[in-house]
Amino acid sequence: MLNIENITFNYGKTKILNDCSFNLDNGIGCILGPNGAGKSTILKCISGIIPVKSGSIMIDGEKTTKMTYKDRSRLISYSPQEFSINFPYTVFEVVLMGRNPHVNFLRGPSKKDEQKVTEILNLLKISHLKDKEFISLSGGQKRLVMVATALIQDAKLMIFDEPTSFLDYKNQYLVLSVIEKISKEMNKTVLLSLHDPNLAFLFCDNLFLMKNGNILCEIEDKNSVCPENFQELYGINTNLQIFSGKKLFFRIKTI
Repeated sequence: MLNIENITFNYGKTKILNDCSFNLDNGIGCILGPNGAGKSTILKCISGIIPVKSGSIMIDGEKTTKMTYKDRSRLISYSPQEFSINFPYTVFEVVLMGRNPHVNFLRGPSKKDEQKVTEILNLLKISHLKDKEFISLSGGQKRLVMVATALIQDAKLMIFDEPTSFLDYKNQYLVLSVIEKISKEMNKTVLLSLHDPNLAFLFCDNLFLMKNGNILCEIEDKNSVCPENFQELYGINTNLQIFSGKKLFFRIKTI
């Protein structure tokens, strides 16, 4: 579904991405890596927010660089790590903005678009927030609203940049559980970045380990993960444990 081949990107003279390649057919793919690895940059490149210097990004065999902005936004939704809305928009209005790729510029949102907002809010069980101002919400509530905004865009590929950032333990699991449910029940392909390997093991199907602007390896079978993978990735001693006979967890060895 998503094919990335040898993409590079520079900020000025500083190379951030260096011939990155990977494939994601379906399910949930997770990019893991330390700070400064290039995770956010590669997600922005795939979304078309910033242009790649070289290489190709393809979805269902089509090059995204040859698409118009509107066509690309119908295929890819992007939810950033940080978001700032300073105007007193309601939750309903914020989610409705996610329909922009499908809305006629002159006519504006239709009754059908508004109905879709209601359906998505009900699906995510946040309909009780629809008339509240977005800026008044908690961090976890805001993140769920941004998930709703990405979902209503009705894209084939949904991208989330660190969707658990700034969230407490409960809300990290809540948000990722919602994303997992969307992927499975609505057949959406999801690509996200995380810092916590534990969460990646729990919720993601494919892992892409990234460091210094490169994809070190791709892990499709989490049962075949070696501690050495994460020692190279994070530069710390690691261990892997079996939980309930099937779940793998990552932890730092006691010094």
